[in-house]
Amino acid sequence: MTIALICLPYAGGSAQVYKRWANQLHPNLRLVPAELPGRGSRMDEPFYRDVEEAVQDLIPLVLKAALTSEAYALFGHSMGSLLGYEVLHALREEGLPLPAAVFLSARGAPHCEQKEARQTHLLPDDAFLEELKGMGGMSDELFRHQELLDLFMPILRADFKLVCEYEHRMRPPLPLRLTILSGKDDGCVKGPLREWERYATEGCELLTFEGGHFFLQERESDVVAMINKTLIGTVAPI
Repeated sequence: MTIALICLPYAGGSAQVYKRWANQLHPNLRLVPAELPGRGSRMDEPFYRDVEEAVQDLIPLVLKAALTSEAYALFGHSMGSLLGYEVLHALREEGLPLPAAVFLSARGAPHCEQKEARQTHLLPDDAFLEELKGMGGMSDELFRHQELLDLFMPILRADFKLVCEYEHRMRPPLPLRLTILSGKDDGCVKGPLREWERYATEGCELLTFEGGHFFLQERESDVVAMINKTLIGTVAPI
């Protein structure tokens, strides 16, 4: 049984951030890293204006994965978790196939995040860069070279705008079980992770890893091992 693993990136990220997972995933898992507009192979396309536009752009990717695999799973980190959550609701509302497993990483429950939303994207450049440094996950090389900053700043600001201007609305819980991932030292996640339990009828599994907001990079092998175990051990047992 082949399972497509659709991966949605964090703010400023591209499909490239997940491609190194390919050699660590179980052979029955097919990596499908989403490329968002304004970066990588879609560099010439305009950034998303809002989360709704992002969702409508991502639905065809999800449907293609669903049609070309026996099952599919969804993984999102930080901004990717927000996009994944909204994609799930769009799929349900349109009567489309839902994933066999969902992994939402480095983001608090929607109502907790909404309560403490910030206008980070409106900060002056110096303050914006300090905010990014505090989150970790970006190489010092980026901050030392103006050419790299000039390339990435528009992407980062567009992504932060997407997240900061997002307005959550309550809907019935998703008919799914969610796996919620977080770094033990992540100061960016708002509210207790257990608040996610109200968003899924099948409950949640809460997993914490050593590291901060970008534990995804710091504990990459542990995260991929968990995905392998979850998907191969329960969704597609050998």
